[in-house]
Amino acid sequence: MRKRKNFKLEMNIEKEIGQETVLILPDYDEHGCLNSVMYHTDGMIKIASKPFDLIDTNLRFRGSSMRGAVEGSAAILGKLNKNPIIIDRDKGVILLPSKSAILDGCVWLSLQHIMECISLDARTTKVNLSTGSSIILDASKKSFQRRMEKAYELQFKMEAQKRFFESGRVIPETTYHLVKQAGGMNYEHRAGE
Repeated sequence: MRKRKNFKLEMNIEKEIGQETVLILPDYDEHGCLNSVMYHTDGMIKIASKPFDLIDTNLRFRGSSMRGAVEGSAAILGKLNKNPIIIDRDKGVILLPSKSAILDGCVWLSLQHIMECISLDARTTKVNLSTGSSIILDASKKSFQRRMEKAYELQFKMEAQKRFFESGRVIPETTYHLVKQAGGMNYEHRAGE
């Protein structure tokens, strides 16, 4: 059995993935260690953490994990390779990977910042971003568009679930007064007191 590394949550404002996050790139330092570069709407920042770990830390800070996000996405969309994941449901932050999330070369793009994708050749796609920037990915336009469609489907289904549960809330017509008698095992229901 593989030993799990001790997880230590180290989160700060610089590492936060939010609505202003455009993409997260893998970046090797001069010692060959994998780190991340986060591009935001107002610039970029280097983070001494692998993209996978950076995203996992963000999810754990919000009470989830990378594993939970991937499993949640698969539960909604069906089993997929290269699942989009929800970082922040309330703010609509969804990231989609350029390739399998476990590969070190995976680039993570924020769905809300993708404007269009253009095929450069059979295996290369240019993605134009909301900031006027672009990135060239090693993926066909068709496969990248399929990932985008799955991310939009995930977004749509999450919004539909949210609306369904919110519309199901009703103001109670009956009030309850619950009392546990001294020495009793259960609470007793006394309506209308």
